[in-house]
Amino acid sequence: MAVKMRKNAELRKPEILGFFYETILEEGIEGASIGKTAKRMGIHPSLIMHYFSTKENMMIEMVDYIIMQYSSLLTNIEVTHDEPHARLNQLLDVLWGEQWYGMTNVAADFSIISVSFRSADITARLQRLYSLFRKYLTEELQKFKASGIITVQDPSVTADIIITMLEGYRHFKHFYVTEEESVRFRDQMKQSVLRILDYRQ
Repeated sequence: MAVKMRKNAELRKPEILGFFYETILEEGIEGASIGKTAKRMGIHPSLIMHYFSTKENMMIEMVDYIIMQYSSLLTNIEVTHDEPHARLNQLLDVLWGEQWYGMTNVAADFSIISVSFRSADITARLQRLYSLFRKYLTEELQKFKASGIITVQDPSVTADIIITMLEGYRHFKHFYVTEEESVRFRDQMKQSVLRILDYRQ
């Protein structure tokens, strides 16, 4: 019976978190609630409370779910080229591509970040997400440096700069970059990164 309950939770939790995410997008983090999420799903709130007990627990697990999605994206980044020049350019295309940009909604990102200032648990989870990203990017830059196509002094510091540019791009694009301008803007960002890397063609 315990095994069956665990399996049910594994199946039902992601569904509930998906509806909670939609509620946050519509109501904002302060307006989202277990009751509104249950209404959206057409179920009784007690069923959600059975899995999460509180809104804060549901928020923490939703952040874990988003981290899992990003981790999967990092693990399965389709950088298929072995030749360093082609690999670097393909990596930048992925990082500034629509799949990466659209992984989460910017409005939800802002909501989660705002809650992190009041929740040490959520802050720790976001730090873990950035640590995973930083590790991946640092390792890639180390390979490019070893191949001689970039000449950065400290790949980990450069990874921090690139991540900062990506995060700024996500938010800035939402407010100031139109769809018509997005291709040109992405290309400008990629060219800026290549200059930072001191890319040798």
